[in-house]
Amino acid sequence: MNFISEDQISKAAPDILAPLQLHNRTFDAVHSPGATTPTSLVFVSTPAMLKQAMDNKVQGFIVLEKNYPQLKQLIPAANTLWTTTNIQHALTRILPLFDRKNLSYPETGAHQTAVIDPAAHVAKSAKIGPYAVIQKGAHIGENAVIGSHAVIEAFAAVGESSIISPHVYIGSFCKIGNRCIIAPHVTIGSDGFGFFSDKNGHHKIPQIGNVIIEDDCEIGGNCVIDRATLESTIIRRGSKLDNLCHIAHNVDIGENALLTGAFKTAGSSKFGKNLITGGNVDINGHIEIGDNVILAARTGVIHSIKEPGMYGGFPAEPQRDNIKTMVSLSHLARIRKNVQKIMKHLQLEDTKE
Repeated sequence: MNFISEDQISKAAPDILAPLQLHNRTFDAVHSPGATTPTSLVFVSTPAMLKQAMDNKVQGFIVLEKNYPQLKQLIPAANTLWTTTNIQHALTRILPLFDRKNLSYPETGAHQTAVIDPAAHVAKSAKIGPYAVIQKGAHIGENAVIGSHAVIEAFAAVGESSIISPHVYIGSFCKIGNRCIIAPHVTIGSDGFGFFSDKNGHHKIPQIGNVIIEDDCEIGGNCVIDRATLESTIIRRGSKLDNLCHIAHNVDIGENALLTGAFKTAGSSKFGKNLITGGNVDINGHIEIGDNVILAARTGVIHSIKEPGMYGGFPAEPQRDNIKTMVSLSHLARIRKNVQKIMKHLQLEDTKE
């Protein structure tokens, strides 16, 4: 069991946590109010959440600061208490302390079953899991983690403090930046889908570029990012991809993108900063999308989008127009019947079905 002290919690977020009542306790987990034990730490923002946690004998609370005046009378002085200005921000700092997944990695060094080429560079502080493969010329940075059965091909690079989960493939010459998180079963640097077709069939165009993933990116499980034909497929800094995304060859994803599940883009498209998508968005190839664009779920983009804003539908249009289109669909049958009556009345055409 991994116990975290009050002091560790305070030091994890000194800018957004205010300690009000400390008693030298330790905590072994963070739970929601309804799933707690006496050694749980609980975030609360309402009296109902607080009461539920108190009924479960919880002794440690982090309370939303703006709601503290209405809650303080309900929390005994014997309980440990912090306030926070932003619960979600506090979660990003506190939850890593309780992340038991990290306990499965070696302290430092490589597992005895790992296969590491003598010509690879692996930092002494890196952690290499069982059966990982690191090929000739690969570079593994300080404090990086390479999970079990991951494959880092020749001359690929993994930056400092990046986590490469089990069963990840990183192809030759691809580059992963610092502090990236790559989830299990991700493929980075597979060949892009490029063929020349003639009467004799389909002929493969070699894909000799690479993939560059810049600093502070996160790639969800089962994503596939294809290497470029000649230069680089790029995921720029701060971007986060959900599970099951496909990024085709020569694509450039701008900084701070948030791409939710099943996002797919065809090749050679370019995206600006701060792209946000709903689930199952599809993008045509060879188009450009500018900065600060939001694409609603199931949007299909077949033309470039230059102006910032929210878009939806297929083909994509401004979301306000898309909502009108969707509302109109439910009236199409009635409209069709009315048009048939008008045409019949005017004797303009045969109205038989």
